[in-house]
Amino acid sequence: MKENPANAIKDTMWKFLMDKGQKSNIPALKEYVYDLIQMTTQKTAGQRKIKDHIKWDELDMTMMSIVIEATCLVLSGDLDLIEKKGEE
Repeated sequence: MKENPANAIKDTMWKFLMDKGQKSNIPALKEYVYDLIQMTTQKTAGQRKIKDHIKWDELDMTMMSIVIEATCLVLSGDLDLIEKKGEE
């Protein structure tokens, strides 16, 4: 497994990219994933205004939010704990 290259950087500006430098938000990650699923399965593809449908204009922001929350999950160390629990 690769090591986090940011851990070797001693500059405090990059502390947020180091291991344990973030706090995970699993409920937010799940919500963004569910939003993405809804966007890809709604019949209007977000083109018509229908209550509870998500516009496709929000796709980029939703995908970026998933990437950010997944990165926080890894950097927080919480994913390591989940992996260990799954191996038991």
